[in-house]
Amino acid sequence: MKAEITAIIVDDEQLSIDIILEFLKDFPQVNVIGSFRKSSEAVGKIIALKPTLLFLDIQMPVLNGFDIIENIIGTHNPYIIFTTAYDQYAIKAFEVNAIGYLLKPFDREKFAKAMARFESGYASNAVDDTYNRILRILEAKQKESRPDHIMIKDAKRVFFLPITEISYFEAAGDYVKVVCDRNSHLINDSLSHLENKFASDFIRIHRSHLVNRDCIKEFIPYFNGEYQVVMQNGDQLKMSRNYKDNLKAYFPGL
Repeated sequence: MKAEITAIIVDDEQLSIDIILEFLKDFPQVNVIGSFRKSSEAVGKIIALKPTLLFLDIQMPVLNGFDIIENIIGTHNPYIIFTTAYDQYAIKAFEVNAIGYLLKPFDREKFAKAMARFESGYASNAVDDTYNRILRILEAKQKESRPDHIMIKDAKRVFFLPITEISYFEAAGDYVKVVCDRNSHLINDSLSHLENKFASDFIRIHRSHLVNRDCIKEFIPYFNGEYQVVMQNGDQLKMSRNYKDNLKAYFPGL
């Protein structure tokens, strides 16, 4: 291995970060220069710090692994080891195309194998060719993993509603209200699940609201750094400060 290998870890689960840090003790030549649970904070740090190696979770709120790659590609292209809970077919596709991955839960032996694949690519300076393959595969996988409809069941029928017609999701006790321009529906789901499922299209702005970013009309300053988020259907929703980073990831001027 070459000298001076730096690494950044991005994963919304602290346990996964801790496991990677523990296993990296077997690789003293790797210097971890940052770890991030908020993907929105990670993009700027990756570009600024330019790590050699990036451990990257795929399914995360706000920006998923695909979004992060799209944001850093062309400015800095680190080697990537994905930490993912994707199915075996997706993992096989990554493997065939010589992209590092760790299928959760992973052990020390599997970690060492992923690092060996990194060593091989790093020694041959193969990162640029690998990135071209990454982009092609991720585009395909992203389309497969992002449903464009949601199933609605009411007293009379079951139908599929395009997510482009949904303005926002609102917590309603044990249910979630699906709000469209002129009507709404109740579904038996949770905001957390929907946030992960539609992470590239919807933004969590409050513990009770998940909004379609393409349906946001304007932001009105409110109080103590908070905003009122005005939707295209006229509804005004409060954005809490705890979720401001989510909006700033897509609207940096806030």
